[in-house]
Amino acid sequence: MIKKMILLFAVLTLNLNTVLASVAEIEKHLAAVVSKQVALECPSCTVSMSLFNKRSLADIHQPDEVHADHWKGQTNLVMKLGEKNQIITADIRWMDQVVVAEENIKQGEIIKESDLRVVEKDVTYLNTPYLNDKSKAVGLTVKRMFQRGQVIDESVLKKPIVVRYGQPIQLLMENGPLKLTIEAQAKGAGAVGDSIPVYIIQSKTKLQATIVDHGLARLQ
Repeated sequence: MIKKMILLFAVLTLNLNTVLASVAEIEKHLAAVVSKQVALECPSCTVSMSLFNKRSLADIHQPDEVHADHWKGQTNLVMKLGEKNQIITADIRWMDQVVVAEENIKQGEIIKESDLRVVEKDVTYLNTPYLNDKSKAVGLTVKRMFQRGQVIDESVLKKPIVVRYGQPIQLLMENGPLKLTIEAQAKGAGAVGDSIPVYIIQSKTKLQATIVDHGLARLQ
């Protein structure tokens, strides 16, 4: 009797291990599919996935295809199994490196590297267009205040104004190796790279120029 019970226990254990192995393989396959899909939308993100009611995976083989309405947050993974479909609910989390404020940054302040730090953050439900790289924000100004630890919103960053309307500027004129600067007056305001009208005092001519630095523009 005892031998029969031991044998039955061994068989049950073997079957359970087989089921667990099968479930683990399918879960691994689903995780690979999800990671591949997430990488299309967020190449820098890492992914974690939790499945609900994993027991439903015990009676199926590896799916031919996997589809979902969306690949983040709580969603239904639709597994195509031959002519049939089976659905399992999953919670998919996206983690990414995000630039946040090291200290409070005031509105209009020019950002320094020391004002920022990079942290790993759950961005699954983050709607802010964030940055991964501090250097992309350094030297820019902010349109509103950011508090310590707050995610830097890329949409409210802008280049600082380096030329203001009416100020005297140096206008750079180039012709091959020949370079010449003349006095002019800004008839617009802007940041580096912006095009503004300028007035050449000597010839009383109005032209367009591209801002290249503080008080310096290049004739277009």
